[in-house]
Amino acid sequence: MGSRFRFQAEKLKPQIIAWRRRIHQHPELGFQEWETGRLVAEVLKEAGLEVQTGIAGTGVVGVLWGNRRAKGIAVRADMDALPITERTDLPFASVRPGVMHACGHDAHVAIALGAACLLAEVRQELPGAVKLIFQPCEETPPGGALAMLRAGVLSNPAVDAVVALHVNPHLPVGAVGLKAGVAMASVDSFTLTVRGKSGHSSSPHLAVDAIVVAAHAVLALQSLPGRLINPLEPVVLSIGTVRGGVKSNVVAEEVVMTGTVRALSPEVRRQVPELMRRLLDGVVLAYGASYELDYQEGYPLLVNDAELLGLVERSCRQVVGGERALRLPLPAMGSEDFAYFAQARPAVHFDLGVGKPQGPNYPWHHPCFDLDEEALPLGAALLAQICWDYLQDESGR
Repeated sequence: MGSRFRFQAEKLKPQIIAWRRRIHQHPELGFQEWETGRLVAEVLKEAGLEVQTGIAGTGVVGVLWGNRRAKGIAVRADMDALPITERTDLPFASVRPGVMHACGHDAHVAIALGAACLLAEVRQELPGAVKLIFQPCEETPPGGALAMLRAGVLSNPAVDAVVALHVNPHLPVGAVGLKAGVAMASVDSFTLTVRGKSGHSSSPHLAVDAIVVAAHAVLALQSLPGRLINPLEPVVLSIGTVRGGVKSNVVAEEVVMTGTVRALSPEVRRQVPELMRRLLDGVVLAYGASYELDYQEGYPLLVNDAELLGLVERSCRQVVGGERALRLPLPAMGSEDFAYFAQARPAVHFDLGVGKPQGPNYPWHHPCFDLDEEALPLGAALLAQICWDYLQDESGR
């Protein structure tokens, strides 16, 4: 393996782990990442980068100038945590009740800081600029990516390509997952309000039970994928919350449900709201109820650029070896607002294996989510190598 950054990253390993643990212990929700942002700015300044803070609220950008201003590449890291109560029993577990880094964004920040430090050591050899973008609020649409883009983070210096990694507990440490083309699904959210007529639970025939109607609505909506939409077109419709009723002996007058819809094609994505309304029209008509559907578009499809993916794959092979740079056969049904960066510039989003060899390896957004910290310096070396190779490659054209 010919990576010039692998050995140096291992020397940085204790510091990268310390950054990750500090961020993990003090998680912050979207657009509240003040403490995380201060740490990021402090580390970047110490490494000699130009630093801008307060972008889109809590965002931070660091710029590393090379020996000339030929090309520019950006690394994006998301900083926000989730409204989840941690159950890991780690010595550095969250000290903030109800807030946890259950998706690995603490690792993303620490890895990107490590990459910044590695690249700062070779700045005199860089034929271009590297921009480190630390973004607020990836977890909740409309997210922080659009706000950062509108603030101009891809200019001054100009950014020609953007890369990001995401930790993956389902891949072992040392493995990298790469997906050509569509890498992640679009995601939309909806609020469905079902309205009936209240009454006494002893006489439900004189009322319109919104809970019964809502139950039939949930089942009807589950027939949308594979029945109203071609089963060869992946769609996931999930109801996340259901709230209704006021007392055990009162027929519920209203039920409010929220959920998400994920798809892998723009055409299918456009079909879903109308198909949902068609199903709901029939359900409420049968029971004499009514409904209101508030459907909100969220993040678009995340599409990896083919040419840039080839370069990223070559860089990953240098760091982890060819047999561990894996081409993933299927896209993920998860979603990412990095998709907006990919619409603005050639971009690649790839997975970094963080699965523990002995397990257990809990999925993202689980209160026991954790990762193998042996992967952190590897991630830093990967990002540094990709930036180095991109600038070297582009400078020769």
